[in-house]
Amino acid sequence: MRPAVVAKALKRKVNTVTNNPHIPMSPDELPQQRIHEVVELPDRPEPFDCHVGYGAVPADAIPMSEPRNPTYLAQVEWAWSPMHNKLDAYYLHRGRTHWSLWTRYWDDNWGQWEWVAAACVGKKGVSMHQAAVYLLMEIWKYEVVVCDLDEFHWINETEYLSVAELRAIGRAVWN
Repeated sequence: MRPAVVAKALKRKVNTVTNNPHIPMSPDELPQQRIHEVVELPDRPEPFDCHVGYGAVPADAIPMSEPRNPTYLAQVEWAWSPMHNKLDAYYLHRGRTHWSLWTRYWDDNWGQWEWVAAACVGKKGVSMHQAAVYLLMEIWKYEVVVCDLDEFHWINETEYLSVAELRAIGRAVWN
């Protein structure tokens, strides 16, 4: 294939993932999660003054509507029963002054994905990888306190963050 055709196909795949995260319908569609690779998370920037919580993110730190070109981090699922679950896809948006973490959750009532700004931190002194790891960690810690959330049951998709990184973040939150 010509490089231009390959680049266009890859861009189409990335845009499809960003617009509609894939919900696996069989175990064969999940990323490999049985071998536990040990990874070290990046150092946490000091200070890491973040705003965390749905509705707690300042309006001037995020886009007015859903982010236009966010980086897809991963999708995880909690499945307590067939009728009681939580399915969240996470995205990182690079704004002019802030990194913002966005959650997309599946709304069963409307049959569509909904965007919610979940956390943000100033960009100064914070790399993209640090923002992705520590904002995700902070929103999960917030949900543990506010919603009594337990550890996710499986990882549905990975993109920017690996299975090993998501497991390491989970261990930092729930262990």
